[in-house]
Amino acid sequence: MKLNNFKLVSIVCEPVLSSSVLNISQALGATGFTVTEVRGQGNGEKSSGEIPDLKSKIEVIVEPDLALKIMNALAEKFFENYSLITYSTDILILRPEKFEK
Repeated sequence: MKLNNFKLVSIVCEPVLSSSVLNISQALGATGFTVTEVRGQGNGEKSSGEIPDLKSKIEVIVEPDLALKIMNALAEKFFENYSLITYSTDILILRPEKFEK
């Protein structure tokens, strides 16, 4: 079986932003996602949530060019006013058709 290069984009944000983050990611072409509840604290928090250290971690698996588009769109919309970080990791997957539109 052939391994294919993809990116795992991870977004850690206030729970109130989860649906907006998912809408943007899917509008740009992400075909699926995983959301988990996480806790943490970082430098320069701008949390507007009811529970300051409660966050949502959203993960999407996409092709490399789409990863950059998603990250740039989220940065432009949210970085200035919200507690949100995003990062990507190189991954190898089987069944790339599961992640393509």
